[in-house]
Amino acid sequence: MRGRFLPLPEAQHRILQRFYPWVVLGIAFITVGAAFGCRSAFAVFLLAIIDEFHWSRSLVSGALILGSVAWTTAAPVIGMLLDRFGPRIVLSSGAIIMASGFVVSSFTQNVVQFYLGMGFLVGLGFAAMPMTAQAAFISNWFVRMRGMAMGITASGIGAGIFVIVPFTQWLVSTFGWRQAYLALATLLCFLIAPLNLFFQRRSPQELGLAPDFGRSPAPHQPGTRGPAQAHQWTLRDALRTFRFWTFALAVLTGAIPLHMILIHQVAAVSEAGFSKDVAAFALGLTGFFTAPSMIFLGTTSDRLGREWTYTFGSAAMIFAIGILLSLKDTSQTWMLYAFAPLFAFGFASRQSLYPTIAADLFHGKEFGAILGVFALFIGAGAGLGPWLGGYLHDLSGTYTHGFWIAILLAVTSVILVWVTGPRRYR
Repeated sequence: MRGRFLPLPEAQHRILQRFYPWVVLGIAFITVGAAFGCRSAFAVFLLAIIDEFHWSRSLVSGALILGSVAWTTAAPVIGMLLDRFGPRIVLSSGAIIMASGFVVSSFTQNVVQFYLGMGFLVGLGFAAMPMTAQAAFISNWFVRMRGMAMGITASGIGAGIFVIVPFTQWLVSTFGWRQAYLALATLLCFLIAPLNLFFQRRSPQELGLAPDFGRSPAPHQPGTRGPAQAHQWTLRDALRTFRFWTFALAVLTGAIPLHMILIHQVAAVSEAGFSKDVAAFALGLTGFFTAPSMIFLGTTSDRLGREWTYTFGSAAMIFAIGILLSLKDTSQTWMLYAFAPLFAFGFASRQSLYPTIAADLFHGKEFGAILGVFALFIGAGAGLGPWLGGYLHDLSGTYTHGFWIAILLAVTSVILVWVTGPRRYR
């Protein structure tokens, strides 16, 4: 091989060039699926914890606030570590830390233990595995096909939610919530950590390959095109620009409604009279539709543009929230089936496009650190959304006020993305 590896025969090199990008995408797909599926399973644990300890919704949801503080605090450091050590060390370590959080959660007897496990440790470990972390190296493997690659990777989120959330509900119903936590820890320790440690790679140059399955030259070679290579962004450069901060606010106002609905939709559906199993299935069905939506939106954004794609996705999310506001009783089962694809489309517009837009605007030698700062805003939204929904529910006894605020923030996010104008920098 090239670089620090010995060269391979030409035939083997062609095979590696053709197939290893799929290995990178496949591992990233599985990793984000496990990370988001396990974190989204909090929607199942929320009701189980309340039933056992009789804590308020805001108190239980507060664990996600602490987790988001850990996530957002660690995110810039994670980005710098990715720039320095690459995904093998960082992502496998994150999986083990997140698993340790589930182990601690399984022994919960009081709020302090629950916040330490489900809050701090899960949040810290999760910080190493979301789409921002994946984008730090996926954007090296794909340049012209970046939207498609991000969409495929992000589709793992939907697949993970579809599989893990209903499975967790089954574990909770069959064996109890403590054993369910231990099962999730096993998944992270013995599947996600080894896959990343042994097979993931930071860039195609580590294997002597080129981006886009060999269709684009390596960044240091003549002929490379695009703004990401025209200016090698540093974190300091990015922080000085207006569009960095408009996009950061777009991310924050887009993440709050997403995570509010993601965490509280099971409880909201249950309050309408549906069983917990049906409510968990509805969340899992959202994951089923999210996977193809991620791929579709990522690929579409390469052709239609990031702004229009994000607008359509946000509109779908707003309609989905409207369905939850209208859901009153079990005679409206059809609404659950309408909610799932709409919310999935909105979910996909965030997870696949945030890192893609960031790469369009600021790809460079410190892109991991730049993504780490954007992850601060994603993490803040992921913590504030669930807490705000729970807090307003405790005050009013309904999700109505929280869900209307979610709609307002979703509209604000769309406006800010258009102000940022990624189309001008692609």
